[in-house]
Parts: sequence; structure tokens; C-alpha cells
Amino acid sequence: MNPKEECEMLMGELLPVGEHFLKKNKEFYPFAASMKIDGSINHLGYYDGDDKPDPKDLIANLKQLCKQLAENNEIKASGIVWNASIQSEGKDEDAIVVSLEHKDNYSVQVAMPYKKGFLGKFQFGSLIALAGENDVF
Repeated sequence: MNPKEECEMLMGELLPVGEHFLKKNKEFYPFAASMKIDGSINHLGYYDGDDKPDPKDLIANLKQLCKQLAENNEIKASGIVWNASIQSEGKDEDAIVVSLEHKDNYSVQVAMPYKKGFLGKFQFGSLIALAGENDVF
């Protein structure tokens, strides 16, 4: 598999978990997963004792955790998921965002817009590719 395909595989593990937590709890804290060198996927979390952490701090800590794993050559890809507001077609939309990176110089963020509909049901839109950040590898 090439880097894009491996990141898509990682996204396939992460995005349904984000959807599940959103449907169940109406929100979720950022979380992550990595693809080990052997291709297996490992879900990651970070807890510093704060029961209500700032999501931005949690994202930064998850990035640092992934960066450490990458520096130790333990992983070849990482994915971090959070709930955000994005600009789409000139307006703000809520979205589940997945930041994906691969050691072979591939980085992308994928957003899946959503709306909370009638009776609390969520309606999910099409995936939108955004520029990656290259801050893990």
C-alpha cells in the first residue's frame, strides 16, 4: 500500500469512532490512532488527570505523543480526530476533522461536516480534503 492508502485505512478506523461518540454524547474529546510499522493500528489516548481538558491542549498532547512514537520509529502513520468548525462554501459548519500523516511525506486533513437535525439526529455531509500540517513526521 502507498502512504495515501495507509492513511485512508487509518481514517477508516477513526472516523466511525468519532461519529459514534458524537451520536451518543453530542460531543467528544479529541483522540488518536497510529499505524505501527507492521501495519497494525493502535488507538491512542491522553489523560493528565484533568476531567475536563481543553481540547486544544489535548490535540497538542496527542500530536506530541505521535511525534515521540514517530521519532522512535514505532509508527509509520498517525491520525488525530477532533470536533471543529470549518469554512465550507463561505459559511461555518460543524465537522469531525481527522488529521492524517505518514512518514513518507504525506499529510492531509479530512473534514466531515454534520448538522444536528430534527429530534437530535445527525446528518453527515461529504468528506472535504484540507491541507495537512506535517507536524508529526
